[in-house]
Parts: sequence; structure tokens; C-alpha cells
Amino acid sequence: MTTLRAGEQTATATDRTCRPSTTSRSQTPHPAGSGVPPQTRRILMLSWEYPPVLVGGLGRHVHALSVALAAAGHEVTVVTRHAEGAP
Repeated sequence: MTTLRAGEQTATATDRTCRPSTTSRSQTPHPAGSGVPPQTRRILMLSWEYPPVLVGGLGRHVHALSVALAAAGHEVTVVTRHAEGAP
């Protein structure tokens, strides 16, 4: 079993091997209160369910997560399907 740490390795679902990450992000995380300003991210969330049309818990979770990420200063866009009767 391989332990994956953020920024160090990524696993592929097809062959289940671990490879070094090729992202351009810093490999050293900056803990809260370290004086390093947090990076603002542009986040795209895809969900087949979103309020006001709810079937199960997915829509509620995506909504709560997108609100929390936006409150943290990130730019969040949610793409969902259009259901009949939805505004």
C-alpha cells in the first residue's frame, strides 16, 4: 500500500501506479497563520443535481461546498442540468 501526500505523488486509476506530480504548485504547504497569503482559485464544479431541484444529498453538498469555497475567497462556478420547472 502506498501513502499519497498532497503535492508529492498522484495515482492513476488505470494502472494504479504512483508517479511524481507535475503540477507547478509549490511542494511545501503553507499552514494558516504562516504569513503567506492564500492563493485564490477558480473552481468549476459539475453536478447533475443542484438546488432548487433536489433528488438526494448531492445537490445540498455541492451547494454547501460552493458557498464555503466562495466565502473563503475563491471564484466558484457550478454547472448543472436544467430541469423542467426550475428558474
